[in-house]
Amino acid sequence: VCGLLKFYCSAVHKALEKLQQNQPEDVGVTDVTKNPFFATCDESLTEAADSYVASLRAYGAMLNSHATPMETEAQLAHRAIVQIAEERVASPGFAEDSPLEISKEDVSSKQLSLSFLISTLVDAALPYLRSLDDSASLYSALNSAVKCGLEGSESAKWSELIQERNASLMETLVDDESVKVLAVCGLGGIHTALQQMNGASIEGMAMSCHPGLSQSEVEAAMKQFYSSLFSPPIPTFEEIKDPELRKFARSKTALRVVDVYRELYDAITSEEGGYADFAFLGHEPDQVKTLLSL
Repeated sequence: VCGLLKFYCSAVHKALEKLQQNQPEDVGVTDVTKNPFFATCDESLTEAADSYVASLRAYGAMLNSHATPMETEAQLAHRAIVQIAEERVASPGFAEDSPLEISKEDVSSKQLSLSFLISTLVDAALPYLRSLDDSASLYSALNSAVKCGLEGSESAKWSELIQERNASLMETLVDDESVKVLAVCGLGGIHTALQQMNGASIEGMAMSCHPGLSQSEVEAAMKQFYSSLFSPPIPTFEEIKDPELRKFARSKTALRVVDVYRELYDAITSEEGGYADFAFLGHEPDQVKTLLSL
């Protein structure tokens, strides 16, 4: 509706200007914007734009209420952004609507801009990002808006905010899954014991004397870990729909396991380790990294 009204306003404005050009020179020039017909079209556009703004803001504020287990807040925002952006492209009223051509007084064009659409819905959806798929939905919505005319600088601003949230989600996911992997492969117990030792270290006390880090306990844990390398228990993250994000999550989890092994390896082989021998250490950290490479 707003697109059609913009088209009508533009068409009427051009027609009235053309009529003025064809008038005799002795006839005074009148302000096109004061023409009753144009004024009616412009007033209708203003009212429609105000209604659109109110509806968009209300929808953004109610994302949480509209969300379901099948469609999250981010997915709802994605669907609305894509539909409205594509509608703009199809409407003749927005054909000549570029940021360079929008004057400071042209309030309706600013209200109906892609920038306002993105800022309203992405800002409303950001607090509800709970998964990497949610982030991917907002990224996809931004890309669709860019294809429909959103400026790159505007897109970059929101991409950065989504990326920050995405990085936090990835860290939380990898942290949780790494704990599970370490428990399954045998390193979880001795790594926890090492952290406890570092948190309450006693001067002169060898690592091998600390509870949970005796020679036999560490040997058993390493034996279990090396056995798991034949079929590493790295999760497949099937719940992540984006294949690139899924691959990244797997690689990051594997690297987290390597980091823990390296920490344990360095502590065991240090002067403070106190172990009788290191024969039970079958692989150096870099070899484990190679074996866990995905």
